[in-house]
Amino acid sequence: MFCQPIYQFVEKLCCERWPNNSFITKDHIIELPLLGSYPLNYFRVIWRTAYVVATSMVAMLFPFFNDILGLLGAFAFWPLTVYFPIEMYIVQAKIRRFSGLWVWLNILSMGCLIVSILAACGSIQGLTQSLKGYKPFNIS
Repeated sequence: MFCQPIYQFVEKLCCERWPNNSFITKDHIIELPLLGSYPLNYFRVIWRTAYVVATSMVAMLFPFFNDILGLLGAFAFWPLTVYFPIEMYIVQAKIRRFSGLWVWLNILSMGCLIVSILAACGSIQGLTQSLKGYKPFNIS
């Protein structure tokens, strides 16, 4: 689900770059029993499958891939999920500075910042532990 913008960007770029290429732009109608017809684009199927295979290979190559994702999540959590929505709510609701609600919203924001920093520290610690015994494609 999170890869949909990447898929759409590449598919749109390819359609704009090669508008006369029927492999990229043409939908093939497939008749499905009891379900009717379904438009299928071979380029989309191949591109999306190749993307999933490539990201799976990267995940298998790096046994610490989960720690990398945790680190990225820790960096993205606070600003995108907490700070910006709280600040937008404060501006939209015209909450006065240093009012009770403003103080509690900022305490919530700072608490989540601390959680994000701790999560980032945990991911960094996991990365350093994983890198000590790194062997590519080793499942043990």
